[in-house]
Amino acid sequence: MCTAVAIVALGDLAIRSAILLDATGLDSFWYHLPFAAARAGVPISFEMSDTVRQQYNAFPALPELVQGLLWRVTGSINASGTANFIAFAAFLIYSHRVFRAPFWLVGIISLTAPLVLIHTTVNYVDLFSNAWVAIGVASCLFAYLFPERRSRTVVVGALAALTLAAWSKYTMVPFVLALLVLLTAMVLRSPTTYRFSRRQAAIVILSFAVLSAAPYARNLVAYGNPIWPIRVPIAGAIFPFLGDPAGAGVEADRPPQLRGAPQALVFVESLFETRNPVHYPDRPRWTLDQWEPGTTAHRMGGFWGLGVAVYLVVTGGLLIWYRRRAGILAGIAGLALLGLVAILPQSNELRYFQFIPLSWAAASGMLYPHLRVAHPRATIALLALVLAMFGYVVSENLGYFYVAPQSSRDIAAISGADKWWPLLQPGKTYCAVQMPVETAFFMTGPTLSEHSIVARSQPSLCPADTIILTKEGIQGPAG
Repeated sequence: MCTAVAIVALGDLAIRSAILLDATGLDSFWYHLPFAAARAGVPISFEMSDTVRQQYNAFPALPELVQGLLWRVTGSINASGTANFIAFAAFLIYSHRVFRAPFWLVGIISLTAPLVLIHTTVNYVDLFSNAWVAIGVASCLFAYLFPERRSRTVVVGALAALTLAAWSKYTMVPFVLALLVLLTAMVLRSPTTYRFSRRQAAIVILSFAVLSAAPYARNLVAYGNPIWPIRVPIAGAIFPFLGDPAGAGVEADRPPQLRGAPQALVFVESLFETRNPVHYPDRPRWTLDQWEPGTTAHRMGGFWGLGVAVYLVVTGGLLIWYRRRAGILAGIAGLALLGLVAILPQSNELRYFQFIPLSWAAASGMLYPHLRVAHPRATIALLALVLAMFGYVVSENLGYFYVAPQSSRDIAAISGADKWWPLLQPGKTYCAVQMPVETAFFMTGPTLSEHSIVARSQPSLCPADTIILTKEGIQGPAG
């Protein structure tokens, strides 16, 4: 039964991710999809805005490259939305094959965190990057809990996953660094137990570390800042930067009542959803980015507070039951990792840290077979709890399981971009100035190639041979 539940849920989300182009996330059209097209050479007649050009030049390229390749190979922009699901599936398969964790259990527990469920079918790349970090976290835990099952596969798998995470998003860097240090200490302390000589282990770890650092070293050489164009936290005065979105977001992306509060406190309140409403009359309880300006829930929550409490207790209890003192130390390490998240800017925006529920799902999954053998009745109780919690989350998020085709033409109609198509002439290039991002993107036409659109933030930045468009209408030639 549990396997069937997981297969139905995952199959539904896989289909949804492939046929529905999500229209709720504005970042998708502001930079994810334009980046994807540019990185993979997808022929569309849209030139990204000057406001994201520096990010395109410097941001880790992997997620949008994968989206773009899926788009180019299939010929469908909708296929780009499967990138998150593919990374999530890789996490589930790795957990099953390497940790011997039942894929259905890891999948169900993971999807009990609403943000994970929502992000399996969208173009935001948070789940994509977090899936790799979760593999790294779970690999370290597995090697610690099961010394008799240590192998090269665990080490290389963790290192490869952390490298993919480093190539995916700047916010993953602190966790990649912390886990690389931890994994290095574990392996070099006893390399033979992992089927390595000390020299082999050092070479493998160093090779992956260098590969992980490559995009940041490139940025340091090219721009003088490893995470250009963003301000480096703490050491920001040392490196040039163009903006500090994390610093600005500390206050702007908080509920009003928590402005000025310590970041760690805001994270804890977000993790347990202490002030989030349990019902909204006009929207789902959980959304893509928890956007609710001016309310107590703005950018807060997303993992379901009760689910967080239950799975922290369940995971901690399983660790202590299985390895006693070693389990307590593993639990302390997990809390330390949560502490690292807590002090980071915007840690309350949980979509950036989806590796947290993925990690406790993998931990519970790798310990489940041992519980089943030792305590069959406790196993039945655990499964009943898992299914009940998953059932509740599904009931609250049925809309995110709804499968219906949604094309670029559909989103063009939603955004009003299709109203511009009869006004634009083939062969001319138009400069969309301060237009809504999804409108500018889909003004290119039903196949994104009928009309040539350049997006700009100011008329003075429009190329000389273009015709300026604003929300008010066609303004005339640039310059």
